[in-house]
Amino acid sequence: MAEFVQQSIEEMLPELEQMERVGLFIKTETRAILKKRKAFEYKLRRRTKQKEDYLQYIQYEINLLSLVRKRRENTGYSFKRFEIDIAIVQRIHRLFRMVIYRFQDDVKLWLSHIEFSKKRNEKASVSKMFTRMLQVHNRNPGLWVMAAKWELEDNMSAENARNLLQRGLRFNPKSKQLWLEYYRMELLNTDKIRKRRQILGTTVDEGEEAPDAVVEGKIAPMVYRKALDEFPDDVNFHLSFLPICKLFEFTKDHMEQIYIDLKQSHDDKEVTWDALARRHLSQEQSESMEEEAANAAENKCFGVFVEAVQRLQTEKMWTLYLQACLECLKLRSSERMVFLRIRRCLDTFDQAWTASKLSENMVEEWVEVLTNTGQIAETRQVCKKATSRYSESVRLWNLRLIIAVRCYTGSSNDDDDVFKIFQDSLHSVNVKSSLPLWQLTVEWCLTSKSARLQELFELGCNQCRQIAVPMKEHYLEWTAMNERIEKARDLYKRLSASQPLSVEFFKKCINIENSQPHPKIKRLRLVYEDAVREYGTMDTGLWLDYITLELHHPKGKPGNTGKLHWRAVKMLKGKLTEQFITEYTLLITQYKCE
Repeated sequence: MAEFVQQSIEEMLPELEQMERVGLFIKTETRAILKKRKAFEYKLRRRTKQKEDYLQYIQYEINLLSLVRKRRENTGYSFKRFEIDIAIVQRIHRLFRMVIYRFQDDVKLWLSHIEFSKKRNEKASVSKMFTRMLQVHNRNPGLWVMAAKWELEDNMSAENARNLLQRGLRFNPKSKQLWLEYYRMELLNTDKIRKRRQILGTTVDEGEEAPDAVVEGKIAPMVYRKALDEFPDDVNFHLSFLPICKLFEFTKDHMEQIYIDLKQSHDDKEVTWDALARRHLSQEQSESMEEEAANAAENKCFGVFVEAVQRLQTEKMWTLYLQACLECLKLRSSERMVFLRIRRCLDTFDQAWTASKLSENMVEEWVEVLTNTGQIAETRQVCKKATSRYSESVRLWNLRLIIAVRCYTGSSNDDDDVFKIFQDSLHSVNVKSSLPLWQLTVEWCLTSKSARLQELFELGCNQCRQIAVPMKEHYLEWTAMNERIEKARDLYKRLSASQPLSVEFFKKCINIENSQPHPKIKRLRLVYEDAVREYGTMDTGLWLDYITLELHHPKGKPGNTGKLHWRAVKMLKGKLTEQFITEYTLLITQYKCE
C-alpha cells in the first residue's frame, strides 16, 4: 500500500514545485498540501473503501483549485496553467471516476461530476458522462429528460436530444414523463427553427439542414400519436398534451385535432367535456375582451356543458359545469354581463339540484352566491333544503346556523329559530363530529347575551367526550369571567367529579386561581393534586409546574420538591421518566443559580 501512495505523491511533486516557484504558495503551504494529500491517498488505499473519503478528497481539491484562482487574481500571474490548474482538474476527474466506478448506484455522484464539468464548460465530457450514466441508470426517466434538456439547451444539439429521448423510450415505453418531454422537445425545436428563419428573413438556415417535417411541425403530432398508442385509455395523459401545445403559436391545427381525438376516444369522461368547453373560455382575454365577444365565447362554452350534462348525468359533470360558471363570475365586466353570469349560475344550481347531482361543496358555493347577491330569503330556503337532503352533513348544518345567526335581529322568534336549527342538527348528525355546531351556538349566545347560554353549557357537559371536554373548559372560563370566583370554584368541583376531563381543563382552573390578586397556594395544590391523579402517568409538564409552584410561590415549600420528584418518578411510564429527570435537574439547577 505504501509504495502506491509514494508513487502518487511523487507524481504530485512537479505540480507543487511549480506552485512554489511561481509564487502562488510558499514552501510551508506546499508541504501542508502534500501532507493532506498523502493522508487522503492512504485512506483511498484501505481494504474497505468509503465513499466519504473520496468525497472529502474531491472537495479538498476543488477548494485548492479555487484558492489557486484567487492567488492568480491577486498576483496577476496567468502562466503555467497546464502544470498547475489542469493537473488539479485532472485529479478531480480521476477521483470522480474512481468513486463512481465503486458506487455506480449513487446517482448523486454522477450528477456531481457532471455539474463540475458543466462549470468548466467541458461540453464533450458532459455529453460522455451523461451517456455512461444512462447506461447504468437506464430505468430512470428523469435522467433521460435531464440529459436531453442539456443537449437541446446548452449543447445546442436537437439531434442528440432526440436520440436520447428515443433511447429512453425504448427502455421506458410506459413513462408518461418521457413521452411528454419528447413531445415538448420537438415543438421547441420547431419553434426555434421557425423564429430563427423569421429573424434572418430566409427559408433556409445557413449551415443547417433541417428536414421539412421538423420545420412544418409534423414530428410532434407523430410523437403524440405514438404516445396515445401506449396509453389508449388514459384520458388525463391525453389532456396533458394540451397545456404544452398551447405554448406555441403554430399548433392551432394540431390542438384542434387533439380536441377531436379526445371527443372520439373519451366522450364518456367528464374531464373530456370540461376541456372541450373550456377551450372557448381560454380564448377569452378576461377583462380586455369586448363584451359581445366575451358573451359569445361563454355561450359556446356553456353550450358544450349543457350537452355534456345531458349525456353524462353525474355529480362530477355538474360540478365541473358549476365551477366554470363560478369562474366567470370572478371576471370584471359591465353590469349587464355580471347580471347575465349571475342568472346563468343560479339557474345552473337550480337545475343541478333538481337533477339531484349537487354536491355538498357546490351547495356551499350556491349559498355564497345567493348571499353575495343579497338574496337572503332564497339563501335560507336553500340551506333548509340542503340539510333535509344531506341531513348528516355537519358542514351544511353549520352553514345553515351561520345564515340564521346573520339574520338575527334580537327578537325572540329569531332566538327560537337559531336554537331550533341547532336542536334539529343534533338529532341528525353524528354527535361525535358535532363540535363545530356547539362552538358556533355558544359564540352566538355570548355575542347576543342569550339567557340560554348556561343551559347550553350544562347540556354540552353531558355529551360524549368530543363535546363535553371543550364545553367544560369553556364553561369554567366563562363562569370565572362573568361570576364570582366562588361560583367558578364550585363549578370546578362539580365538573371535575365526573368524566370526561382533560389536562387543559385543570390548567384553565390553575390560570383562574393565579389570576386572583392573592393566589392561594392551598387552592392551587388541590387543583394540581386532582390533575396529577388523572394525568400524572403521562404528562411531565404537570409535575414540573407543580414543583415550580412550590419553588416560586411566596407560601410554597421548596422542601416538598423531593417528595413530588419521588411521586413523579414512580407514576410516569417509560421514556417519560428519563425526560422528567432531565427537565427536573435543569429546573433545580436554574433555581439554585437565582
